[in-house]
Amino acid sequence: MAEQARESRMSGGGTMGGRSPLAGPEFRALWVAEAQSVAGDQLARVAISVLVYQRTSSAALTALTYALTFLPDIVAGPLLSGLADRFPRREVMAAAALSQALFVAVMAIPGAPIWLVAACVALEAAAQAPFKAAQTAHARVLLGNEHLAAGQARLTTLREVGQLAGLAGAAAVVGLLGTTPALIIDAATFVASAALLRFGLRPRPAARTAAVAGDGVLQPDRRRRAVVALSLFAALTVLPHGLVVPLVHELGAPIWTVGLLLAADPLGLVVGAYVFCRAGRPRDAQHALIAPLALVCLGALVFFAARPHPVLAALLLGISGLGAAYQILAKSAYVEMLPDAVTGRATGLVRTGLRAGQGLSVLVGGLLAEALGSASLTIALAGVVGTIGCAIAGFVWHQGRSAVPREAVA
Repeated sequence: MAEQARESRMSGGGTMGGRSPLAGPEFRALWVAEAQSVAGDQLARVAISVLVYQRTSSAALTALTYALTFLPDIVAGPLLSGLADRFPRREVMAAAALSQALFVAVMAIPGAPIWLVAACVALEAAAQAPFKAAQTAHARVLLGNEHLAAGQARLTTLREVGQLAGLAGAAAVVGLLGTTPALIIDAATFVASAALLRFGLRPRPAARTAAVAGDGVLQPDRRRRAVVALSLFAALTVLPHGLVVPLVHELGAPIWTVGLLLAADPLGLVVGAYVFCRAGRPRDAQHALIAPLALVCLGALVFFAARPHPVLAALLLGISGLGAAYQILAKSAYVEMLPDAVTGRATGLVRTGLRAGQGLSVLVGGLLAEALGSASLTIALAGVVGTIGCAIAGFVWHQGRSAVPREAVA
């Protein structure tokens, strides 16, 4: 009976009295904790950049320290994501948030050596890996497969809107209060997030135990690999952001259009998440949208070969962002095909691959733009590569058979 109940929850049958789990107190706690985490991330990045530049007057060290908020995730992902399966996920998220609070508090100490600040920046960023892995896996347990895409859409929308508004708000806070009070506030947001997760989520056992050790190995599956490939091709969509300044210069546009272009695809993604990932849409219909939306997302970049007017360029990026909603659907479909015992580790590895791909895309794109003398042509080439890759992976995805594994944990 317990096993049947678990399977019912995983397939979306865990609602009480017909009430959507999206409206439940546990998902609300998860959502509010994510909002606090996003606010803390933006506040930390601005405060750290200002702090390092004030102390060193070095643009290079400032940029390096800012990069440390992204790079450690590439190492921490493979090493730490598995904690989300070996330990109770509520405790993993709460411990990660508390560790982030500790590292930020050390950064707030007046006169802390720059090397100590940099080390804490890297450690704080590394704590994101087990947190995100546990969050994704726990969302699946709370929402079931039926509501997972809608829940991921809400979390993604929160992150995109939070990043757009958060940097401006963080800059205002740092400007008014200074770096030390701003970092103390940041540490407090992580403490609040940890408390909300610890007391807002029900206790659940670790997903992977000795009794289900066999679930720790994933069998080869072409359809699962195809949806992962579709997810990883999304790394190419970060290239316009990395080349936005030379792109604006090439198009002969005023400098203020940089903000317009940077905001276009996040806004498109918010709209796409609302339109394509809302609750109530059948999962088969969501799965059928993954490949077409991926082609829209990457295909829109191909038109940069024509060196479009800045307004048209913003429209193309908005369309690309609209299609980028496929990432939410692809992530949800991937999670559906995983045994619960390995969800944290498997999703953490994909997240690591995506982050590494984003960094590599910007690096290679910058070198290619320098060689070609054209940012718009470089973006178009990325679109061509991505479109071809998504077409092949999408074909494999649609040819495969849908199969969600039965849970082994009672």
